[in-house]
Amino acid sequence: MKKRIYFFIGTTAELIKLAPIIREFKKREIDFKVITSGQTHVLFDNLTGYTGKVIPDIKFEEKTPRSSLLLFGWWLIRTFLSALISLRKEFKGLNKKNSYFIIHGDTVSSLMGAFIAYVYGLRIVHVESGLRSFNFLEPFPEEICRYIIIHLADVLFAPTQWAFENLKGLSGIKINTSQNTLIETCQWALRARKLPRIIKKHKKYYILTMHRQEHVIFKKSWTVATIKYVIRNAPKSFNCILVAHHLARSFFGNSEPIGQMWKRVEVTKTLPYIDFMKLMENAEFIATDGCTNQEEAYYMGVPLLALRNHTERIEGLGENIVISKSKKTVIKNFLKNYKKYKRKAVNYKTRPSKIIVDFLTSNSTL
Repeated sequence: MKKRIYFFIGTTAELIKLAPIIREFKKREIDFKVITSGQTHVLFDNLTGYTGKVIPDIKFEEKTPRSSLLLFGWWLIRTFLSALISLRKEFKGLNKKNSYFIIHGDTVSSLMGAFIAYVYGLRIVHVESGLRSFNFLEPFPEEICRYIIIHLADVLFAPTQWAFENLKGLSGIKINTSQNTLIETCQWALRARKLPRIIKKHKKYYILTMHRQEHVIFKKSWTVATIKYVIRNAPKSFNCILVAHHLARSFFGNSEPIGQMWKRVEVTKTLPYIDFMKLMENAEFIATDGCTNQEEAYYMGVPLLALRNHTERIEGLGENIVISKSKKTVIKNFLKNYKKYKRKAVNYKTRPSKIIVDFLTSNSTL
């Protein structure tokens, strides 16, 4: 019996990690549908060179880019109720045991997708399962989302043995893919030969970015102080490329003009995925509160300072990754001795996407 495959995507970050699976389905000429939640504007065009053209089959209204808990809550309730009503026709008459609803990671969209699939009795497939910080307040609300999702999911694909061990005791089928699908997209991006203009402008530079909502919404003064501390203590011969994500742009706009306080700071919007990977690869080091960047930096061997207290990833810990834990001494020591954290790039030949698609296509029922 023909399987029905659905991807439920809310952010470009999710797309980046689901792209290898989409590519593998396309390669095997297996039909699937893409549903976008509207949490952010998903940049499918960023990955057209990798996945081919992908057009969402079902799109929900996008959330306003303005950042506020009230607006976010309104979007969440509106979209969830709209999805429950409008997707009834789409799912009507499906063989539920043969219908897979693929969600990724820890976003609010992923949690919403899990609830939608649960209500309609579809098989919930969770990619990048088992990552845990074991602290519900960081990352927030992602750690809560992950905890709920792994208890709802029917199939859980863990990227590492550590993540796999974190899933013990759960009722769903658990598969260790050995690596994160992210490595496939990352390696594709790094094969690009063309360097973005921003790299050519600066001989030596480091990347600084703060975008987590628990930081830019709930801990604004701490965020500004941390950014200033990093810039003041970083090597003065380096330029700083301060990347302002969509959530952080209004925050920076309402704060002291950080980018104008130091001559060697350039504030830039988020870059296309290939350009940002090349920017990371050529950086002296990276200081960020994003843990996906932690994993990407691990693949590249680039030193990274995680500006947070907890991480849900183990990649690079004790090697090229340092967790600041909000300690100025840790930050200062990293900035002074970043060179000792440089490592050779890793190169894995494992294809997690193949493992995932092999499983989903070889099992008629679960």
